[in-house]
Amino acid sequence: MNKNKYLIAANWKQNCDSKSSIKLINDFVKLFNKTKPKCDVLILPPSIYLNTILIRLNKLKVSLKKISLGIQNISPFLNGAYTGEISVDMAKDFKCSYSLIGHSERRHVFMEDDKIISAKTKLSLESGMNTILCVGETIVEYNQKQTKKVISRQLKSALLKSKDLFKSNQDKIIIAYEPVWAIGSGKTASLDDIADVHAYIRNTLNKILGTKKNTIKILYGGSVNDLNAASILDIPDVNGALVGGASLNSKKFIDICSSI
Repeated sequence: MNKNKYLIAANWKQNCDSKSSIKLINDFVKLFNKTKPKCDVLILPPSIYLNTILIRLNKLKVSLKKISLGIQNISPFLNGAYTGEISVDMAKDFKCSYSLIGHSERRHVFMEDDKIISAKTKLSLESGMNTILCVGETIVEYNQKQTKKVISRQLKSALLKSKDLFKSNQDKIIIAYEPVWAIGSGKTASLDDIADVHAYIRNTLNKILGTKKNTIKILYGGSVNDLNAASILDIPDVNGALVGGASLNSKKFIDICSSI
């Protein structure tokens, strides 16, 4: 992972079948080769199609250094009798170099608590995986002006218990701020709000690390699209984007990647 580059991540969520996922990656690679975006690009397909996408990238002769693969979720356990779970080591078998942890849908739909997310973060970092830790507030918390309190709790609960591991793997941790109320809603936080929250995340990370400065990437996620990406990515302390719905359209996603 290049510290100096922006990271644009495509979270396909529970979308696509085998045929449409192949078409989506084929179309994107064609546009990628044509436009040559300057950012790091990450694809997070449904886990069942990781091998399908890996095979396609190999056939298209695309280096995983140019377009990386990641997994949308990992088990909080290394291995064992956990039916339906996918371990971080299993993900690595399919050349995943990133894991997505604590996405709001995992927290609020599947009721993952801070303890589970902390365990996943620890396992991911221990495995050497680039770890994207998601934080963000609900609409109720936003209206009650609890945003910073919520984010502070989420960051500290995930990172403080593994503080030494976090300190020694700063180049492997990425934070994604995604206001829950903005995801998939078409609503985006104001540019001022994004700037304020990202600066707060940066300062909170400094406090956890006991330093005055860090180079940890902080992504914004929450209805990022081809029309608003440039203005969002121009904000200080915004080092990339976690893209949901717009990543299912190869033209829109490449436009986001090319907006830097």
